[in-house]
Amino acid sequence: MSRLRIATLALVTLAIASCNPVQDDAIAALGGEAPGVRRGPLHRPGQPCLLCHDGALGDPPEFTVAGTIFALPSSQLPAVNVTVSMLDARGATYEATTNAAGNFYVTPDQWTPVFPITQVALKNAGGLPIYMQSEVGRSGSCAACHVDPAGPDSPGHVCVSLDDGGVPP
Repeated sequence: MSRLRIATLALVTLAIASCNPVQDDAIAALGGEAPGVRRGPLHRPGQPCLLCHDGALGDPPEFTVAGTIFALPSSQLPAVNVTVSMLDARGATYEATTNAAGNFYVTPDQWTPVFPITQVALKNAGGLPIYMQSEVGRSGSCAACHVDPAGPDSPGHVCVSLDDGGVPP
């Protein structure tokens, strides 16, 4: 078989293997990058990170858990330097810290949790931890469940303070 045929066959196989129309449509629905924000750790706050960071061939780096923490439920202001503590089904723990966009992410070489993640706690410097009331059972992408606006299918985005200055229950 000629090298050209082998290369063509490899490209066709790769194209077929990477074709997922449902995922492609979900990614397209996110829209383009925000003006002035390069692709990287600060991009796409509040969006479902694992749609793209799923480890598929040709994608950006794989994440096992990733999300965005906001300051308040009513705003898109990021919560910076928040510690996100997680405990998985086997009792393994991991802590990540939010960046300037409020984003945090965990790669497989850092921690690969066994789902469900049974406890998630958020902590600002000097503050008391805020515990999530439910387990993370189906996706390591926070925005898979925490979408805006809050409603019957979502508690809204993750935040560390309520608009009245209190903390989420």
